[in-house]
Amino acid sequence: MKLSVFCLMAFYMISMVSARDITTLDGAAYKNVTITDSSPVGITIMYDKPNGATVIRGLDFRDLPEDVRKEFGYTEVKAKEFEKHAREYQNMLYRDALKKAAANAAVEQRDEELSKQIDHVQAFLSSKRKYVEFTGIRPHKDGMIGYATAADRTLLYGDYGDIFVRGLGGSQGTYWSGYIYPTDEKIATTDGTYSVYNSSLAQATADAMLAIGQQSN
Repeated sequence: MKLSVFCLMAFYMISMVSARDITTLDGAAYKNVTITDSSPVGITIMYDKPNGATVIRGLDFRDLPEDVRKEFGYTEVKAKEFEKHAREYQNMLYRDALKKAAANAAVEQRDEELSKQIDHVQAFLSSKRKYVEFTGIRPHKDGMIGYATAADRTLLYGDYGDIFVRGLGGSQGTYWSGYIYPTDEKIATTDGTYSVYNSSLAQATADAMLAIGQQSN
């Protein structure tokens, strides 16, 4: 059995590398052909054109003489079964491609919707931001408690008092100026309750998007 398999493999290897002439049933002649591959429906050949160009093409067994068909074990049953499996595989690839395209479109739509939502949130936050001068009183978890006033404060406007600014670091007496973004949060400590502000638009946006997500769930 092993010897038969070896002989069969050797036969096909010789067929693949040996140059030969092949003429199809409609009279097309291919000279000095090397057969590079075969399947139940046909063979792949490589040959040189008169102008020296090397060409690779497939030939269907139905277009080839009976001796070539027999040489490669062609039968109509095997060919039809192979073509059936090939169509099923192509249909599967097509269905998978459609599913991936639909999934990608859904992701792109979600990304676009999320991007628009972020733009709206950031526009709203920017409209509420305040430019302050801030003096640290003491550090607290994730930020700093300190005294804040607007740079253009008046007797009636711009004195925000003691607040907590998330994202700031430092120690007592640390001075900082910049935009702060209000939140609906408050923190309570042993000496009082403070309104919470974010020190960056990125953090304010992340908090707002998280709040929106929690509200929608």
